Amino acid sequence: MAVPTDSAKVLHAGELEIRLGDRLVLASERALILSVREYELLVAMAMRAGTIVTRDELYATVWGGELRPGDRSIDVYVSKLRGKLQTAVPDRSFIHTHPRFGYRFQPEPARTTPEEAQMQPAGTEPGIRLRSQDVYIEPSGA
Repeated sequence: MAVPTDSAKVLHAGELEIRLGDRLVLASERALILSVREYELLVAMAMRAGTIVTRDELYATVWGGELRPGDRSIDVYVSKLRGKLQTAVPDRSFIHTHPRFGYRFQPEPARTTPEEAQMQPAGTEPGIRLRSQDVYIEPSGA
């Protein structure tokens, strides 16, 4: 869970330190190079650590508007941010996808190596292996 300190000027989440006043993110004491959108997305999720944040909520917070149908901006930036975090702290997983719900920010031990994660099919959570006999059953009413 992200823990705000110094009147919410710094968030700590595992090996991450997010200095809100400086717009700086440190991973294991090394500065990360993030775009403005990546930084704002990280802050938006870290401020609500442990809870699922919808794509609509993230878009409204970071882009300041309403998410249009078919717009994949959130997913693209989450993917970029997740990759940078995984490179900086390979033994941790920070951003977790909840299909049809949104994203949850919470530092947890990584379930795969970075090399294995790159081989994961798009849209699947690291550590979940898909086999030909696996079947996805769509919830009724979805």
